[in-house]
Amino acid sequence: MTTRTMLNMLLSLSASMLVTGCMSPPQALHAGGQAQSGARHALLPEARPLGAQYQSVGEGEDAPSAVTTGLDSEPTGTLMLSQALGLALLHNPDLTSFSYDVRAAEAAMLQASKLPNPELGVEVEGYDYGGTELDAAEATIALGQLFELGGKRRWRMRLAEAEGELAGWDYETQRLGVISSTAQRFMDVVAAQRRVELANAIVELSEKTHRAVSERVGAGKEPPLQSAKTEAELEMSRLEAQDAQTGVDVARSALAAMWAAERPAFEMAEGDLDAVMEAIPPLSAFRSRLALNPALARWESELRLREAAVSSEKAARVPDVEAAIGLQHYEEDRSQTLAFGIGIPLPLFDRNQGNIAAAEQTLARSLSDYAATESSLAAELAEAHAELTAAHRKAMMLRSKVVPTMTRAYEAAHEGYQQGKFAFLDMLDSQRGLIEANGKLVDALADYHTALVAVQGIIGTGIETLKDGE
Repeated sequence: MTTRTMLNMLLSLSASMLVTGCMSPPQALHAGGQAQSGARHALLPEARPLGAQYQSVGEGEDAPSAVTTGLDSEPTGTLMLSQALGLALLHNPDLTSFSYDVRAAEAAMLQASKLPNPELGVEVEGYDYGGTELDAAEATIALGQLFELGGKRRWRMRLAEAEGELAGWDYETQRLGVISSTAQRFMDVVAAQRRVELANAIVELSEKTHRAVSERVGAGKEPPLQSAKTEAELEMSRLEAQDAQTGVDVARSALAAMWAAERPAFEMAEGDLDAVMEAIPPLSAFRSRLALNPALARWESELRLREAAVSSEKAARVPDVEAAIGLQHYEEDRSQTLAFGIGIPLPLFDRNQGNIAAAEQTLARSLSDYAATESSLAAELAEAHAELTAAHRKAMMLRSKVVPTMTRAYEAAHEGYQQGKFAFLDMLDSQRGLIEANGKLVDALADYHTALVAVQGIIGTGIETLKDGE
């Protein structure tokens, strides 16, 4: 065999190994690319995860985006909840950061599939520094390759795949948090707008009362002091209306910050604060959807990661084989010989015992952490459900009984005062009672929607998908 033939064979073998090393495992990269979207859509087909219809930052063009297609900027007029959610999911800076983690995990999956690179070595022995030729020199050209045994590459790929899934779940957790925060801030704007409407109505009510009292004072039926009192009440109501408008401005800015806007471009948020369910489903129905929470669903991937880590450490006990093949050339007689060798570490002392034990303990802790997370979420859900139930009961009571009753009482007192049948204090007390009842109703409705958002954020889906007894 000539030197040229031998070199061609070595280079051909080297190229073959390089090509094999660059090949990714079947479906591995594809699985990584689906880590974030597959995690969201492969849970329970009958219960769509919260916000699944919105496209998020980091998702491809084929992602579900029926609601947000073409929505690249904030509306300048009226803002709908769907638009707010779409903007936040596309432009929230925290969510953008998590999308890079997902892409990094996909790249790590690709790298984990690669084979070790071959090593090409050249060695020259017996070179005469004083001469002009390689007198009596021996030259060796060798190609070495490390062969991983024990399934190391397979388990390395499974580790990377599980880490990619975890990155996808962490993205989903952040995504759900963005949805909940945006929905909450949107309802804060709606509630603040309602408080402005209520404050303006109170100003009109105070003006009406002040006119009625002033007429009676002018007719000599009331002392001037009463008119001064109603005037003071009127000025206080105007101050409260200004404070309410400030509250709207603050709430609008907080909402716009969800899509990293320096200042809000929209003028008002259109939402139905009065939309209240007729009845709250039982806690058992909510618990049936608890698995949709990414913070809990991620533990399946976490446990797969820990199990793969144990298997990977066990595979590391098996020593790898390093093989080399080369061509030796002797300058003295122009002869050539073929050389080869195999190197195998002897696992006499280090059999990776410590790393295996550490991986097993980490797996045991993950099982314990999973149970703790499930218990914590169940307790959090029970508390949120109780708050939702209480807020619902309070809102329904105020809207159906308290406010109508106080409205009738005020109308009767105001009419009776004009006719001289009721005293000034009776009319003023009824007015204050009506104002207080309406304020409590707005607060109760806001608390209801806050609790509703909190519950949906825990179960990871909309409450409208729940049914009694489910």
